[in-house]
Amino acid sequence: MDYVILAGGLGSRFVKEGYEVPKPLVPLFGRPMIGVLIDTLMRTDAGRIYVGANARMPQLLEYLDSLRGEGLPVETRPIVTDNSFCTLKAASEGIEGKFVAMTCDAIFPADEFRAYVEAVKAAPADEALMGLTRFVEDESPLYARISEGGEVIDYRYGGVPFEGDVIVSAGLYGLSGRIMDEVPRLGLHPESLSDFQRLLATSSPVRVMPYEFSVAFDVDNGNDRVHAEEFLRECR
Repeated sequence: MDYVILAGGLGSRFVKEGYEVPKPLVPLFGRPMIGVLIDTLMRTDAGRIYVGANARMPQLLEYLDSLRGEGLPVETRPIVTDNSFCTLKAASEGIEGKFVAMTCDAIFPADEFRAYVEAVKAAPADEALMGLTRFVEDESPLYARISEGGEVIDYRYGGVPFEGDVIVSAGLYGLSGRIMDEVPRLGLHPESLSDFQRLLATSSPVRVMPYEFSVAFDVDNGNDRVHAEEFLRECR
């Protein structure tokens, strides 16, 4: 399975808290968080790991080069893009088959992730398999709406959740090159990753199916970092 890691943002919350390294290099147990994520991916049948990295972060580019020097299948794609969807599009360019995308700060149970990867492999070619969770910790989550037939039919960013069970994006996206082309092919131009998910579910012929994780969250600030280390410690 190929993986795509989105590391094109600025990590503004960490900057405001006085962190001097780019967000992907903020340490978890003394190791850059993107390195912790790549360690998890390498415990699966990792093919290539494509990293959409902010070209204005030389420390990050150097770190990724060091991983490649250690023999890891990391391919850095330096980018400067307008939004998170453009980052995903640029980072996944040229991947024709299935892949799993995630942000560089994604935290999730490794055993559940391995099962998810197998489910992505088994899914039909025209079906997106999106990670979701009922563990709602983000202050502005991306809520998902599930139909009676079990399909994701809408997303809503922040604000009020949809009626019924509250379930949100887990920040894990089972996609393919073919699926990535569907929304732009319709003449639609997503303004963000969350907007892409919404358009994929509401306006494209792609079936967007849910895959539920017990826990999943991202690391946006120092408090999240402490929480992530506690979670990872419990998983060891």
